[in-house]
Amino acid sequence: MKLFLYFCTVIIKTNNNSGLSGQFFMGHISENTHTQLIDQINSLKQQLSDAQSELAMLRDRVKEQTLSNELEQAASHEHNSPFLSELRLQVADMQKLNALMNVVLNNVPVYIFMKDVNNDFRYLYWNQTFANYSGIDMCSVIGKNDYEIFSNREDMDRFRADDIRTVNEGRLEFIERYFTPNNEVRIVKTVKTRVDSGDNTFLVGVSWDITDIKNVEEELIAARTKAEESDRLKTAFLANMTHEIRTPLNAIVGFSKLISEAESKSDQTMYADIIDKNSDMLLKLFDDILDLSALESGTMNFSVRSLRVSDLCTQLVSFYRSKLVGDVKINIDMVDDELLIDGDAEKIMQICGHLLSNAVKFTTKGVINIGYYKKDDNLLFYVKDTGIGIQPSRASSIFQRFDKVDSFVQGTGIGLSICRMLVEKMGGKIWLRSAFGNGSTFFFTVPLLAKVSQDQHSFEKIG
Repeated sequence: MKLFLYFCTVIIKTNNNSGLSGQFFMGHISENTHTQLIDQINSLKQQLSDAQSELAMLRDRVKEQTLSNELEQAASHEHNSPFLSELRLQVADMQKLNALMNVVLNNVPVYIFMKDVNNDFRYLYWNQTFANYSGIDMCSVIGKNDYEIFSNREDMDRFRADDIRTVNEGRLEFIERYFTPNNEVRIVKTVKTRVDSGDNTFLVGVSWDITDIKNVEEELIAARTKAEESDRLKTAFLANMTHEIRTPLNAIVGFSKLISEAESKSDQTMYADIIDKNSDMLLKLFDDILDLSALESGTMNFSVRSLRVSDLCTQLVSFYRSKLVGDVKINIDMVDDELLIDGDAEKIMQICGHLLSNAVKFTTKGVINIGYYKKDDNLLFYVKDTGIGIQPSRASSIFQRFDKVDSFVQGTGIGLSICRMLVEKMGGKIWLRSAFGNGSTFFFTVPLLAKVSQDQHSFEKIG
């Protein structure tokens, strides 16, 4: 009604301003006046439409405010809103279930993780077990990929390649090793699975840490290998010892019987020399066996004192000069006559003795040289001969027990093994250079300041 009165008032005012009042009511309206009236009517229609729109917006706001007030009231008076109370109970139950699920997932003894394939394989989940074994906190990995978490580039590339294979194949199962931030190696058995959910693709992984199991397996394998090697060495030892002991013992027993039946003094002297030589061989054999046993059990004593190295070499050359056969000479190279070191003279002479003994056995012409010189913090000894030499294929095993250059030459094959063990106990190294048919040179070092490896408990310094 108000709009109608407003409409009539506007028309009357328009007519008065145009001087057409009488004409309007009498029905006499000019063409110009008619156009003005139409414009006025259109303007009023537009204003009416705008007013209706504003009214609709106002009604919506009132409804929203009313709904908000109702929700606030329902929140403050739950008994007045049964639906909201039920909803809150359901939310509480879901929170309890999620908490229980987290407890389970974080305490199972396996790695569990989840990656977003569509977001550069970034982690969405990483359980506590994974964090405990890897040493990487689970809160620091969410939203990161392997390249942003791990430090070993090979591990990262392998993880990414496995992820891509899993996406392509759907499932992947394998055993792998990886480095933790502390450079600890962990071994895991992993199963990765692709999971599709709508437009999203995820990768779920479960890994069993088998590091301890693998370590036990390796220890068992090593123990079995050692037991098999020990059994092989025992068999070889018995076979070699039986032969090596029987040979000189037969000579001793046989010539002991003949010496009493000898008809001349010269025969008795010859038989006595043979018995004496084989007795020395037998005693040396027993000494080697005892030394090998003491070295392996860690019960060998080392008595260290100050010694003059030139005196030691002179004694050795004097002893082995009488054992030379054929056209062979033995010499001491130019050395420092006044050089003193702290060491076990008996053990050093034993090592040099084994090397000189081998040189004498396998050298029928030429010369054998022994010498020494300082090298850094060590004293380097060498024994050089012009004998038969050693084949390159045998050079790597020559210091192992029962390995012999020539099976027909008398000897147990444990002399060089004893040399290696003695040198290592004293903190040195031993090696050789040889050309087959052109002789050999054995080297070994002894520290200038005496020391014995830590597993040697019976160490004593005298003087």
